[in-house]
Amino acid sequence: MSGFRAVQPETRADRAAKQDKTTLEKGRLAQRKEKFTRYVDLGNPTEMSNGAVGYLADADRFHSDTAGEEKLYRDKNIQRREDMYELKRNQFLDREDTRWSGMEGERSMEQQKLEIMQNSSKGTRNHSSVAYDCVTLEYHATPAGMQQRFEDDMSRYRAGVRTEKLHRFSSGDGYNPITGEELRPLRLPAKPEAE
Repeated sequence: MSGFRAVQPETRADRAAKQDKTTLEKGRLAQRKEKFTRYVDLGNPTEMSNGAVGYLADADRFHSDTAGEEKLYRDKNIQRREDMYELKRNQFLDREDTRWSGMEGERSMEQQKLEIMQNSSKGTRNHSSVAYDCVTLEYHATPAGMQQRFEDDMSRYRAGVRTEKLHRFSSGDGYNPITGEELRPLRLPAKPEAE
């Protein structure tokens, strides 16, 4: 064995720790052994252990990709704006579809009204609603004209029957009370036949 005493050299941190009052006190507390006191080093109380819930590695804590974060923020804003434009565009297209379908419905209703009016007697120009010519008073040669002639003849026949009945009942004795002449019976029109 050599006569030299080998001493482990102290590091700069060890020498600085000896000069720091807080570190010196903590070291003395750790070396204390009297009165049945044991010192348990808990480590840094503000530092999470590796398996703890609040643990985060330094690589994750000190995120250095700020340009990437800024790009994500910008992309999110752009996407939100594009989504808003897409929503407005879809609402406008739905509104236009509704408007066009409403216009098509109105157009088809107008077309149906026009067809109904064209097929009815109201839609024809200068078309009389009666079955005879209003100027010459001649009946049309149609079934409606024949029916109109029959109804007119029947009304004339009923008027004649009514006239004859009034004539017969108004002269009680069959004589004219003013002139004293004998009343002749009125001639009834012939009863029309339906054709």
